Amino acid sequence: MLVAALVALGDVAPARADSIDNEVQQLNNAAGYKRRLAAALALSKSHDGRAVAALATALRQDREPQIRRVVALALPKAIDETTPPRVRDVAIGALEKAAADDRDAKVRDLAARALVKLAPLRPAPEPVGDRPAVFVHVGNAADLSSKAPKDTMPKLTKVVRGVVARRATDMSTVWPGALPTQKQLTASGASAFIVAATISAVDITRNGQKAEIACTVSVRVAPWSGTDGAEKWVAHKAASASGSGKAMTGTATAAIEGGIRDCVLAVGEEITSKQVVPFLKRVAGDS
Repeated sequence: MLVAALVALGDVAPARADSIDNEVQQLNNAAGYKRRLAAALALSKSHDGRAVAALATALRQDREPQIRRVVALALPKAIDETTPPRVRDVAIGALEKAAADDRDAKVRDLAARALVKLAPLRPAPEPVGDRPAVFVHVGNAADLSSKAPKDTMPKLTKVVRGVVARRATDMSTVWPGALPTQKQLTASGASAFIVAATISAVDITRNGQKAEIACTVSVRVAPWSGTDGAEKWVAHKAASASGSGKAMTGTATAAIEGGIRDCVLAVGEEITSKQVVPFLKRVAGDS
C-alpha cells in the first residue's frame, strides 16, 4: 500500500499503534462509507505524513465521490512546510490527477482549487524535452451506463488517444514529464485541449441464444488550462460528438461483455476519427 511504501522509504515516522494509524486503517480498509468518511475527517485535522499519504491514496482510489471531495478539501490544510517532501509530492500528484481526470466534477474543481493553494510548495518542473505547440490531454473514459466491463474504460481511453495521435500529427498527446500546470502551458506558449470519452448508454436485448448489444458513446472536446485550471466551454471551441452502434453476441456473460467492449471501442474510434479530430484541427488552427 502507499503508506507502507512511504514508511519503507523513510519519509514517515516509524509505524506505531496510535490514533492516526487506526484512522489510516479505517480509511483504507473499512467497508462502510460512513466509517471511511469519519476517518477522512479525522485525518484532515492532522499534519502527520501518514495522514497526508493516506488522504492521497483515498483521493486516487476511494469509490465514493463525497469522500474524495472531503479529501480534496483536506489536503491543502494538511500539507505544510513540515510535510516530508516525498509524501508532499505524492499528495500533489494525486491532486493533479484528480483535477484532470476524476469522474466527479466537484472533485475536479476542489482538487484544482487545492493546487492553487499549494502552489508555493509545489516542486519546480524539471526542464525535460520540447513542449508541443498544441497539447491534447486525453482524459480517462467514464461509464454512465455502469454496464461495461471494467477494462473497457482504459481500452476506450487508449483508442481515443491512439486515433488523435495518428490523425492529428501536428498535435501531441504527450507532455514531457508530468501533466502541465496552467503556468507551464502559459510559459511554453502551448494551446491545450482535453478530449474525453463517455459511455452514455448500453442496452442488452436477449432473443433465444442471441443477444443484441446497443451502445452510445460521446467524446467531448474543450480548451484546457492545465491540472490546476479546468476545461473551458468556450463558444465554437468546445463540443461533444456522439455516436451509436450495435453488436450481436451469444448470451453467455463473457460473450455479452465482449460484445459491449467491441461496440464501445468501434463507436469511440469512429467518432474520434470522423468528428473529434477534424474539430480539433479546426479550433487548434484558430487558437
